[in-house]
Amino acid sequence: MSWLRGCLASVLGFWLCACGEGEPVMLEAVAADCVSASPQRLGRLPSGGMVLNAYFLQEEAARDVRQGRAVSPVVEEVFAKASAMGVVALRTNGHNEAPEKVGDSTLQVAPLQYDEVSLRGLDRVLSRARAHGVRLVLTLGNYWDAYGGTRQYVTWAGLPNPVQGDPRFFTDPTVIALYREHVARMLERVNTEDGIRYGDHPAVLAWELLNEPRGRGLDREGAQLRAWVDTVAREVKSRAPSHLVGTGEEGFEPSSEGYDAAFWSRVGTTMLRTPGSSFTRNTASPYIDFASVHFYPESWGLDGPGTAEAGARWIREHAAIARSLGKPLLVGELGLRNAGDLDLSQRRALYRGWLECMRVSGVGAGALWMFANDARPDAWDAFTFYFRDGTTPEDPVNRYADLVIEAAGAARP
Repeated sequence: MSWLRGCLASVLGFWLCACGEGEPVMLEAVAADCVSASPQRLGRLPSGGMVLNAYFLQEEAARDVRQGRAVSPVVEEVFAKASAMGVVALRTNGHNEAPEKVGDSTLQVAPLQYDEVSLRGLDRVLSRARAHGVRLVLTLGNYWDAYGGTRQYVTWAGLPNPVQGDPRFFTDPTVIALYREHVARMLERVNTEDGIRYGDHPAVLAWELLNEPRGRGLDREGAQLRAWVDTVAREVKSRAPSHLVGTGEEGFEPSSEGYDAAFWSRVGTTMLRTPGSSFTRNTASPYIDFASVHFYPESWGLDGPGTAEAGARWIREHAAIARSLGKPLLVGELGLRNAGDLDLSQRRALYRGWLECMRVSGVGAGALWMFANDARPDAWDAFTFYFRDGTTPEDPVNRYADLVIEAAGAARP
């Protein structure tokens, strides 16, 4: 197999010279350059299935419940379009501690104090997902300040000078106990629309412990973050034994050991030299069922000609490590900026190539960031794509809807 990859590299090198590194045909070829491996699955879902990121469903539903509406149009639109595209799951917020949204959609308004109306919004998301036959990957919290984040828990614990991504969230006993109890209460909640406990709900495919946990301010090798992963994941598994559990992380490591160190040094990113968090260590937890990575090349300083290869390597190298640990990989977020240096044809080529890389590599599932309902402004997020009413999937106004359909159709049973 090594000689074949060498030949392919030579051919790709020739094409790069002849066609230019930024040509869509070349970007797609390099992005898709992954070794075939047996399929890995998230539960009973097909290998390489497509997931949509639509983080806003709970807050939309909460507003509808608060205003007495029996139906949540945005929730219905997103689920219907997800089904139409062949998507197997939606990744969305199962948390909301935002102080600025209290009285609107915040779930936890003070430590272990909840807004019942906002909770009924999340009830609706679960019940309607079940009705549409779409599974959910629910994040239990956020590392970043959006929707409250780790800073909110540190603030509630009364610790001084809380900051975004505060490392004390992962180490302070009071904060850990608060978060753990919150997780327990969420999983024990009984849905008011269908009477099913969250920890048993058939709409839930998986729970992620936190969106994008990072190890800034923790020990270099990631032992403290792994200890937190074990503690919280054990709590989730005890209360939702039939659901999958993932970390929600991006895939960082304190060193490039186990990866192609020469390549990652050459492209200059520090994502495999990031103290405090270890993808390998976290994925090895006995309470974690699947591995998790995200990929944002422009945000990570990978906006040059090596972007296509970097994405392929990020996918296949993490997939190989996850496989060695006996676990499937969820590529939870792939993001290329709509207003970045890459035009639409280049972004489409990269996405198509990376989605093919996932399929060939046997990745459990993958998701682009982020899917928007029709009424959501294009500038709401730097990465939006659509499947607008009255259009065909390949209409340029949708950006990537046809790629999602194509990848969903190619998933391995």
